[in-house]
Amino acid sequence: MALKIMVLYKDAPLVYDVTRQEDDIYQLRLFGQKDNSGEGYVPEKMVIRKKGKIWVSDLENYHDLVNSLTAEISQFRSEEI
Repeated sequence: MALKIMVLYKDAPLVYDVTRQEDDIYQLRLFGQKDNSGEGYVPEKMVIRKKGKIWVSDLENYHDLVNSLTAEISQFRSEEI
């Protein structure tokens, strides 16, 4: 089972597949977006380093999307068993 993360962006849910590239680098790829063009376009790829750096694959400013992703990640909890 693959890891996915869902974020709300412009009042719509976006789902990204999360894969590990290296020890501290994760890649997010847009999942299941049928029409990704025009005004509804969203970045198809993001890269996250464990140290908190996020790269978006496009040249546009996606500050709101990065904030939504950061908020979602901040909700993750680690519980010891």
